[in-house]
Amino acid sequence: MAWDPNEKGTYANLTKTAFEHGGPDQYIDDIYNGGYQDGHDKGVLDGVVVTVLTTIGTAAVGWVTKHLVDKHNAKKQELKEKSVAAEEAIRQICEEAPDDTQSNDSHIDDE
Repeated sequence: MAWDPNEKGTYANLTKTAFEHGGPDQYIDDIYNGGYQDGHDKGVLDGVVVTVLTTIGTAAVGWVTKHLVDKHNAKKQELKEKSVAAEEAIRQICEEAPDDTQSNDSHIDDE
């Protein structure tokens, strides 16, 4: 309840309320402490909200990063496996092919 000096009878209400709080100084302290506590409670609530949102955001970024890294590593592994398979196929083809170097050399010697 805010005190309005233009309202009739408010001074009587003010002095009565101050008396109930133990005098004007105590009444002022109670008003200050009540406002301080309300501000503190709101600040703590705001801090909790910011902390929760920051934690959720950090977890989301971490999950996305892990997902992208895992996807990249899987693609890299797949390419490595394909490369090894291709290399093995080339070696097998080379081993199965007839040795043309001897036949070409003998043909050159004949001429």
